[in-house]
Amino acid sequence: MRFAGTMAFIGLVTLATAGPARPANAEGSAIAAAPGAAKSFPKVFGSDELFSPDNSAFYKWNGMLARFAAERRQATQPCAAPGDEQCQPAEWRRLVDELRGLDLRNKLLWVNAAINRHPYIPSMRNWGESNHWETPFEFFRRSGQCQDYAITKYLLLRAAGVPADLLRVVVLRDMKLGLDHAVLVASLDGTGVMLDNQLPDVALVDSIRYYQPYYSINEEGWWLHRGPHARYAATATLGMPN
Repeated sequence: MRFAGTMAFIGLVTLATAGPARPANAEGSAIAAAPGAAKSFPKVFGSDELFSPDNSAFYKWNGMLARFAAERRQATQPCAAPGDEQCQPAEWRRLVDELRGLDLRNKLLWVNAAINRHPYIPSMRNWGESNHWETPFEFFRRSGQCQDYAITKYLLLRAAGVPADLLRVVVLRDMKLGLDHAVLVASLDGTGVMLDNQLPDVALVDSIRYYQPYYSINEEGWWLHRGPHARYAATATLGMPN
């Protein structure tokens, strides 16, 4: 259920020029110490970070957002049939309505449980390519792989009113398995919590010692991460919804 191998990650990182762990210009002038948008965000798996507001090189992220904006403009009605691609999936509309009335903690718990119920489907099987980044509508029609779970959770929470500066999609290395992966990290009252398709519960980021982040991204910019060596530890969770 994760990205396999360095060559897969090179496609995943979605940059015009990239190495397996960071973009080629990571030391350049476009990168700065994280300013206002990130000042209250908790550390991501204990890493230090450098921020850039320029997402232009992340063509898969930007392409996904552009496709999703077009889908939402064109699909104003709920689907009459599951395979109808000219409408909004019924689950999207239902979840957005349900999430809007919840506080942030319960939004995170609710969306994580709902999206994790979908089966894992590799991108190659769905799209004939290893790293297609799905829109939520594509995910609800076909399911997907790890970045698609994280994206769908992110955009559901955004549609339910959660600010972008409280959410990031994080691309990382699983040091236990030696594989690349993607999750959603949120700031909940200054505490970092993780929504991961590999875990049934929302986990406290500080309890995860085997993930090393490469970069994280949202609509406001992206962050290059540098962190300590991973240490294995038991995972603590956020608990049950109220």
